[in-house]
Amino acid sequence: MKLNDKQKFSFIGLSLGTDSSAESGIVVIDRDLNLIKSDKAYQLSELKTIISNFSQLAPPQHTILCVDLPKNVMMLTGKWRIESKQTQILTMTSTPAEGKKSPWKTRFSDRGTDLCNHFLEQGMDVYRYNSYFTINMLRLNPPYKTRVPAGCKFLQSIIEEKLGIKGIPSNLLPLPALLGLVGAFTGWKIAHSEENVGYKQIGVYKHIPVVSALNI
Repeated sequence: MKLNDKQKFSFIGLSLGTDSSAESGIVVIDRDLNLIKSDKAYQLSELKTIISNFSQLAPPQHTILCVDLPKNVMMLTGKWRIESKQTQILTMTSTPAEGKKSPWKTRFSDRGTDLCNHFLEQGMDVYRYNSYFTINMLRLNPPYKTRVPAGCKFLQSIIEEKLGIKGIPSNLLPLPALLGLVGAFTGWKIAHSEENVGYKQIGVYKHIPVVSALNI
């Protein structure tokens, strides 16, 4: 993984929906932590077009893309189904009790893998992240359920205050956009801090590093 890459100017966070019926949020911030653009889409083809259009802001080689790991809705194992709920804190490492039948990767679907590979080929630095794990690592946990308006409002306020994101609109952003901001900030930390200090690699999914920003 690259360390302290000052040649990165654009940081994209993509909170990927579980399927094409679920909204995906995509956010771009610059090296000064200004929110440049926020958008949404449902189809992977739409997301690919939106991200490609961001090349007007910065060429692919000067961009870091962080793509959330969507939950595997087809997961059948009862234990993992319970732990995959958004109210639970996820652990990204396997324990001996899990055995080989239930690694942590089974909690996530392959959706977005081809999109990640496409932009890797375009020259972007691409990473995966788990938004709820990173929210926990950054201590942004709201005292409400995340998907209710009060939880979204709290999350938006603490992201603006604690992460120093500037230019967030006064109106309430949808949850996928807020989770995308967490990914964009993770990309920013990769470019502006050392591994295990500002961010940490917590795994590998389909040959792409899974990273999390750390508490500042």
